[in-house]
Amino acid sequence: MSDQLELWPEEAPGERLSWSWSRDQRLRACARRYYLHHFGSRGGFEPGAPRAAREAYVLRNLQTRHMWVGKVVHELIELTLGAWRRGERVDLDGLVERGTRRMRAQYAESIQGVYWERPHAACGLLEHEYGEPIPRQEWQAQRDRMERCVRAFFALPIVGDIQRMPPWRWLSVEALGSFDLDGASVVVRPDLAWRNASGRVVIVDWKTGRPRPEDERLQLATYGLYARRNWGVGDDGLTALVVHLDADEGAGHVTELALGLADLAAAEAQARASVAAMRALASGGGSPDPERFAMTDDRDRCRLCVFRRLCGR
Repeated sequence: MSDQLELWPEEAPGERLSWSWSRDQRLRACARRYYLHHFGSRGGFEPGAPRAAREAYVLRNLQTRHMWVGKVVHELIELTLGAWRRGERVDLDGLVERGTRRMRAQYAESIQGVYWERPHAACGLLEHEYGEPIPRQEWQAQRDRMERCVRAFFALPIVGDIQRMPPWRWLSVEALGSFDLDGASVVVRPDLAWRNASGRVVIVDWKTGRPRPEDERLQLATYGLYARRNWGVGDDGLTALVVHLDADEGAGHVTELALGLADLAAAEAQARASVAAMRALASGGGSPDPERFAMTDDRDRCRLCVFRRLCGR
């Protein structure tokens, strides 16, 4: 579940750094966005917080409509997997209806601005906050995309294997985990993981956006670092399945990656370099100078950034 709402508490000044794949991607995309998300919003959830911190905190929890669909799909799949793990059946049509009701309720929350009162609990959409003129049919298309992804999930060839899998083979379903790396807590949340009949660890990641093969391999290899420390991955590595639920052909597309020790080593090297870069930017104690965090030169990124008002873009 790559870049949804922040799921790990923000560290206070001087505390241990929490590193994640999404945090690294945020820094790579735009250092100023990274600053506003992790430093400018600090304390913004507290009653009586300074106005600037409160605004940054509210904005950091916004989602684009595309991210919103991905979050709802992930939640519905998580509910389904939990039921299957308990040996229960799930009605597909009922699940789609549940997703539709959820999206309608969250759309109403967003358009009414409820997220300004409850920024971490209520749904807030970037398009509503910035008054973007999104046609009604586009919102309907997003609801339809949710249904398309959920139905694609149920049609996957691996679904039968998951349903028949004995409970002792399940390793993780959307569960947070962490491990130490250079004094930082590396935080991971695999969508699904199990141990197959031959004892090999299999990690699955559901995607609702466009394929990004290089990033996906590194992301899954980061999960592999956690797996090696906690689930006993052998020298031959592990298997990762990247599942694109909104594939062009109208059905889920599964890409199988064999991640060996070289892949895990590359992911660890990138994580170490990223941790060092984050520490360097935040050095000096207290709240760092925002001018040290350069804005991106890619203006296309700004169009989808929740902080563009604060940056003047």
